[in-house]
Amino acid sequence: MAPPSLAVKLLELVTYFNNGSLDVPDGLLARDCVFRLNGVAYEETIGRPATDPIVRLVARGPAAYRFLSQRLRYFVPDAVAALDEIAEPDTCGGLASAVCRLRGTPRGSASRLAVAVPVALVTNARGLVSEVAIVVEPEVLARLTSGG
Repeated sequence: MAPPSLAVKLLELVTYFNNGSLDVPDGLLARDCVFRLNGVAYEETIGRPATDPIVRLVARGPAAYRFLSQRLRYFVPDAVAALDEIAEPDTCGGLASAVCRLRGTPRGSASRLAVAVPVALVTNARGLVSEVAIVVEPEVLARLTSGG
């Protein structure tokens, strides 16, 4: 039996997220996977050197996904995500992409949010995601984090 494709694993991750779970499908994220928001790596926002072992432990891979997922849940408690337009990488690793659709009501707001966010994923030769980059419009980011 062939291993699940990247698209299958990503859709499984979205299902976990929508169910409030912090689980990550086996074989999806590399241990040192970097997460970027508008070009800035999560580890750069921690306030300590990126070479600090603790920063590397919590700011990369599945641990970073869990922290970021919880942060999003804090800002949008009823968040529901969906993935569209998933483009798989070639067989030797490379660039994959998708569009994440997020909807929910930001904390402190009375109006619902519905956004489409482009997602770029870099996979390594083993097929694991080694980098995730998303771009969120500054107005949407401000709305998510300001409570309104």
